[in-house]
Amino acid sequence: MTPARLELRRIAKGYGPEGRRVEVLRDVSLSVRQGEFVAVVGYSGSGKTTLVSILAGLLAPDAGLALMDGCAIVGPGPERAVVFQDYSLLPWMSARENVALAVDQVFPGWSRTRRREHVERHLSKVRLDGAGDKRPHELSGGMRQRVAVARALAMDPRVLLLDEPLGALDALTRASLQDEIERLWEEDRKTVLLITNDVDEGILLADRIVPLGAGPGATLGPSFEVDIPRPRDRKAVNHDPRFKEIRKAVLGYLLGPGRRPAPATRSVPEPEEARA
Repeated sequence: MTPARLELRRIAKGYGPEGRRVEVLRDVSLSVRQGEFVAVVGYSGSGKTTLVSILAGLLAPDAGLALMDGCAIVGPGPERAVVFQDYSLLPWMSARENVALAVDQVFPGWSRTRRREHVERHLSKVRLDGAGDKRPHELSGGMRQRVAVARALAMDPRVLLLDEPLGALDALTRASLQDEIERLWEEDRKTVLLITNDVDEGILLADRIVPLGAGPGATLGPSFEVDIPRPRDRKAVNHDPRFKEIRKAVLGYLLGPGRRPAPATRSVPEPEEARA
């Protein structure tokens, strides 16, 4: 049997010293097939970035195993590219240079001409022809995130990890980049794990949605198959009965079993004077 491309086995992770430690993730298990687009949807602060950081090899779990193609993940690697919410571009470099930096590190044996053509091809993929010489401060937020996506894709990774990449964008730019991400995935069929707090975004883009309950001690809920035919038109999908059914089921988990429990109320002892 072919191993999953990505796998988490009973992962746990916490932060802080003994006595004040906060358990962020608890008993998290997930399997992602080759070429599958999976969205993990959850509350802000529930541990979604911690989860993707473990898969990226940026954090080690306290317990459990993170695997890629059946091998333990022990650190970062070019086979797993990450796109963060905050762009993570070097401000003194142009868009072209930011992409080229990754290409030069991953493909040092290529000729200079081949590397340059590879960079230009990926800038073109994200529709940034003509913007290669601009530095990040000269680009809009959406254009900066396109550079980050181009840089990740130019590494030719086996897995693309998207950590709320559209969270800081306005609604119109976010919608435009959602369409771009779907188009790029259709072209290459990379294995993609999207971290998001937007259920509708997950349904629009993913093959499968897995909700992450609220923390502390967040864990993954049931998996929901998104069996809506592709390509998905955002205007049409909003009226699709299956879209509404999936949305209701995911929200039902997040607002039900996956919701953070209300703090227990404590009776306040009476002051000494009142008991006298």
